[in-house]
Amino acid sequence: MMKIHYDDDLLESAVFLCASGRRKDVPSLQVARFHRGREKIYSILDPDERNTAFFQLHLEWFREWGLESWLHKAVGDFPLLEAQLDGIAFRKARVRNDEGAELFVSAEHGRRAVVALQPERFGAQDGMTRFLNHELMHINDMIDPAFVYSPQLQIPAGVRAHERLVRERYRLLWDVTIDGRLHQRGFAIESSRDQRWAEFERAFAFCEDHQRIFEELWSTPTPRHAALTALACDPRNVAGVEEPIEGARCPLCGFATFNWAKMEIVAPETVAAIHREFPTWNEKESACARCVEVYDAARLHVSAVR
Repeated sequence: MMKIHYDDDLLESAVFLCASGRRKDVPSLQVARFHRGREKIYSILDPDERNTAFFQLHLEWFREWGLESWLHKAVGDFPLLEAQLDGIAFRKARVRNDEGAELFVSAEHGRRAVVALQPERFGAQDGMTRFLNHELMHINDMIDPAFVYSPQLQIPAGVRAHERLVRERYRLLWDVTIDGRLHQRGFAIESSRDQRWAEFERAFAFCEDHQRIFEELWSTPTPRHAALTALACDPRNVAGVEEPIEGARCPLCGFATFNWAKMEIVAPETVAAIHREFPTWNEKESACARCVEVYDAARLHVSAVR
């Protein structure tokens, strides 16, 4: 059976948020009882016993003020988590960029998910639910056999120079499918369809059919990790095309180019120089004009020195 764990710091911060008055539905008498309980714990001399007592007190009020039920409700909306995970832990995120969900797999602990979130999210259940829906769907995909997730993106050699860009694209594509599926199921989502479309359009406007691609991603009930990776690596589907296409990546430098060299007028010595560094390169692939200029200049320089 899957176990749910809580980080000490998260419990303390979430409970203090409620006790500070930022949750208007917390009765003042309960806040007073909470503070009296904390004051008593300071009289415990043994530091380990004192820390344990603080944890138990914070957990008690975490449950009393309904914060644990928020998390249990969110997790319960994804039955695959209960079936496939050995445990899920919620920890405190130090900064906003630290928030998110991760999957850990080991022989000792099995498959465990860790969700990092800022305590401020306990100030409003709606915002917390939207955040958890998105992050838990990430974990759901990772353990779903139909998604076939892999922690390593299979990036072709010609695109590895732009690995960061590929990863950013992949993340966006995945996010679009997640919010689309959550929306179709009637779940609250962090980013609306219009917001996701704006992000997608900025990243993929260079694709002539980017609107069709977005619609398919938003509406698909069964995305696949491999398909998202392929789209992130080659959004214009130009891989394997022998004729150079405007906006495709140069096979030498890996940058997108709209200025391809006319290989029929390139000196044979320059072509040979390129082949020495790129033995598998095919002249039919062409190369950007800038790369050819560099190799041509290097060849002429060597000839002049000799």
